[in-house]
Amino acid sequence: MESKTISNADETSPKTLTSIFSERILAGINSAHYQQIFSFAHNEYYKGISSSNETTRCDFTFGNPREMALPAFLSSYQKYIEPLNPQWYAYCDENNSNSHPSRKIIASNLSKQFSPLSFDCEDIHLVTGNIGGLYTCLSMLLNKDDQVIFSTPTWFLYEAMILRCSATPIIVKSDQKTFDLDLDTIKAHINDKTKIIIINSPHNPTGRIYSLSLLQSLANLLLQEYERRKIHYGDDAQPIWLISDEAYKKIIFKNSQFICPASVYPYTFICYTYGKTLLNPGIRLGYIALSDQIPFYYRSLFRLYIPQTRMMNGFMVPDCISQYSIQDIETLSIGIDMDRLEKKLNIMCDMLISIGYEIPIRPEGTFYVMVKSPLEDDRAFCVILSEYNIWCLPGSVCVMKGYFRICLTATEEMIEKSEDGFREAFKRA
Repeated sequence: MESKTISNADETSPKTLTSIFSERILAGINSAHYQQIFSFAHNEYYKGISSSNETTRCDFTFGNPREMALPAFLSSYQKYIEPLNPQWYAYCDENNSNSHPSRKIIASNLSKQFSPLSFDCEDIHLVTGNIGGLYTCLSMLLNKDDQVIFSTPTWFLYEAMILRCSATPIIVKSDQKTFDLDLDTIKAHINDKTKIIIINSPHNPTGRIYSLSLLQSLANLLLQEYERRKIHYGDDAQPIWLISDEAYKKIIFKNSQFICPASVYPYTFICYTYGKTLLNPGIRLGYIALSDQIPFYYRSLFRLYIPQTRMMNGFMVPDCISQYSIQDIETLSIGIDMDRLEKKLNIMCDMLISIGYEIPIRPEGTFYVMVKSPLEDDRAFCVILSEYNIWCLPGSVCVMKGYFRICLTATEEMIEKSEDGFREAFKRA
């Protein structure tokens, strides 16, 4: 029998694909938000980058490092390579005592940072980066046709992960002037099928940090909904779970303050990754944290089911050396140089504004800057920028049409080299 191979997936009929691939996987891959980033990355970015001049290239697209890894992190990582006992390189889940010091120090630091909240090491679950944490929570909680609310502009994988869980994403717009959550719109979309709300602060791509008053208002809204459910469903009533994507909570600019949503709403999963702070996204290292404000009944269940969910999803546990290095990362506060990052932010913003670009909101955190595109078609403008060997992320990828995102993991040299290209592209637009 003659074997057939698919040389071009675009030429394969949807019917053929569903006979080969899981419909759940295809639902995520075919989601509108994921297709935006996939199309841009593969049709424009990777092809363009591979043929561009590396000497003159100014790449502001993704949060990849542009310099060698932090020496303090490398020293820590290398320190833990030498085994201290026979179980050093064993399966490194909660049952391996070698991972306990890292979980204990995370719990201790969270308890200090967000006091009077308290965290127990048994409620710290190490995962493969933020994607691992978010997907663990979603896949553990969601049933078919459950609804998950999140706001745009947004990170491109929320929608895909929700669809992968056979649930329904409910996408609402944030306040278009402040880029805060639009609580009236969120309230209007809450119903009996609402299982989860995802929020991201500091926010990618805008850099917005949600205020205490805003988070308190959100918490009041969700607690009122829980009380309504209790009246209607009695003991079967369940709260709306809040997933707090805190990937950038340690990347905060001066005069700004991060507020943890768990401090005002008890039913919160905290998801964090070290990849942003350490500028090493290739090290898949993060955690899910649950505070003592979650009733113990739930926490005892999650202590049992989060590890099993990670297993069902392909043992989404960080490698053992990365886990051990958390002890140094947390103790020594190893991470990005915030003074240097803020200096780069000031240089970039001043330069762009002097040329004539508009920056609608100055970021309070993250390493991103959202800039208004001189062309309504942000993707077309990013193509113009690429002709000057400047690479930025079109806002449409983040469901923010008419803007483009600049990533400040680039070097000062790149920022300086980009000025003439930004100016010429602005003139052409």
